[in-house]
Amino acid sequence: MRFPPLLMRIRISNERHHINLWLPLFLVWLILGAIMLALSPIVAVLVLIFQNFGWGEFLLMLGPVIYDFICALRELKIDVDRKNERMVVYFI
Repeated sequence: MRFPPLLMRIRISNERHHINLWLPLFLVWLILGAIMLALSPIVAVLVLIFQNFGWGEFLLMLGPVIYDFICALRELKIDVDRKNERMVVYFI
């Protein structure tokens, strides 16, 4: 089973300063899950309404596609370099 990233590490460094930030993404996923649970009856009604127009399946599959996209962020590393500065973002 695939899981979304639980932590995000942002590392910023230049000649004078080195900053490491660890951000807990699992708190964001809990809040997002509660919002999605609250909106699920509205999505169910929209799927039933738009089923006649051919958009019902698209709306129904939008949730799993977004979840797969978020899970694909795991182990992603973004590295940005400038002359004397560097910023690295890790999704763990």
